[in-house]
Amino acid sequence: MDDVRTAMANYLWKNIMPYDVPRAISLGFNPSAATTPSSYVETQIAASEQLGSIQSPSRFLQQSLQTQPCVDGLSDGILNQTLHYSLLAKSMYPWADAIPKDIYIEFVVPYAIANEPRTDYRQLVFESMRESLKTWERPTTNRLQMVEQYDIQGTLKEVVKLINTRLWSILGRPNKPIVFQAGLTPRIYDPLSVIAYGHSSCTGLAVLLISALRTVGIAARLAGTPAWYGDEENGNHSWLEVYIPGDGGGQWIFLEPSPGIAEGDEDTANADDLDRDPCKRWFCKSDRFNGSTLVFATLYTRSELSLFYPMAWGVGDEGVIGLNRTDYYNSICGVCP
Repeated sequence: MDDVRTAMANYLWKNIMPYDVPRAISLGFNPSAATTPSSYVETQIAASEQLGSIQSPSRFLQQSLQTQPCVDGLSDGILNQTLHYSLLAKSMYPWADAIPKDIYIEFVVPYAIANEPRTDYRQLVFESMRESLKTWERPTTNRLQMVEQYDIQGTLKEVVKLINTRLWSILGRPNKPIVFQAGLTPRIYDPLSVIAYGHSSCTGLAVLLISALRTVGIAARLAGTPAWYGDEENGNHSWLEVYIPGDGGGQWIFLEPSPGIAEGDEDTANADDLDRDPCKRWFCKSDRFNGSTLVFATLYTRSELSLFYPMAWGVGDEGVIGLNRTDYYNSICGVCP
């Protein structure tokens, strides 16, 4: 287990986002114990040193971190909790075993999705959702053990819909579920801020739902367009994609957060799910996907050929890696009336 944990930490360090290099140690990274950083990380460290914002993480660590305990002994960074709950989810929920290793590491393990503030949300979300997922816990049931692939697919879809139904009331205030409110990104954007305020725009709601799914071992990523019809004046939109394993490498299916469903009044028909006809989603229409609207999904793995994820709330920010999904959405939504 320690080897797996180390491999996860090394992966996150090797592909660390530029926003996190100056605060790598406070996040919980131990650069001196990690593998040799990528050329990208070295470049970010050099740039930070030139700006005077940080010392080299490795040098600073050698000088001080190993001789200083965590502040008040309370925390050793977001990284520790992220790795802990990534491994705990894999041990508790059988669907996690069906997710390929590379998909799990890239779309479950990372502590962040885009450039949202980094917050330690996993314990809160994990414990909040645990009762709803009791049916599928390994220690209490034999369900899903030694099942076929199609059973895993059906179960994953069932669990995703359940979370999209209950998350908003479980993490909301009594009788006041989390709801949609436009124009709040990037002000209210990270999971804990969305929970604290009880509302967010499409991006913050998608980030919260992705974070909840990842917390219980389900691979998910942010998707969206920075500009409808390629024109910023027409607005933008964010949603999410969930990975469903299967023959031929599995598939990514998209859905929208369904906030505002109150506890005790859960109309599951109103909660979006992975089996819903894509054409029933308000934005999945042929007039929007006629070749002029670009769509991207977030990645974490970096390479020299990586694209960036264009963010309408951070124009010009190239710190988040992206995958162009335009062809996929043109093929799906381009046929919708």
